[in-house]
Amino acid sequence: MHVRYSIVVEKAKITDYLLVWKEKNDKSIFLNHLGYYQNNWEDLQSDILNIVQNNEAIFQRNAPFGGTLHKVTGELKDKRVVTIWLLADDNSIFRFVTLYPEKH
Repeated sequence: MHVRYSIVVEKAKITDYLLVWKEKNDKSIFLNHLGYYQNNWEDLQSDILNIVQNNEAIFQRNAPFGGTLHKVTGELKDKRVVTIWLLADDNSIFRFVTLYPEKH
C-alpha cells in the first residue's frame, strides 16, 4: 500500500533557521557558499523539495515528541547533503527538520 502525505518545507525553517548565522551548528555559511541567501530562499526550498521527491527516505528512529525521523540524502548544487524529515504519527505530513553536509 502506498501512503500519500503532504511534504512541508516551511519558509520560516529556511529564512529564520538555515540562512541565519548561529554560533553553534551553523548552516548559513555552507549554504551561502552554494549560493543560497535570504533574497533567494525559494531556490533552497525548491531544491530541498527536489531532494525528498527524488531520493529514498530511510527511517532513523522514533522522534521524542511523536512521529518518526527519516533521512534523505541528495544534492544541493554540487554538494551532497543529508536532509532530516519528521513523519507525523498519522502519516499525513512529512515535515522538513534540518540539513547538513554529508560526511565522506
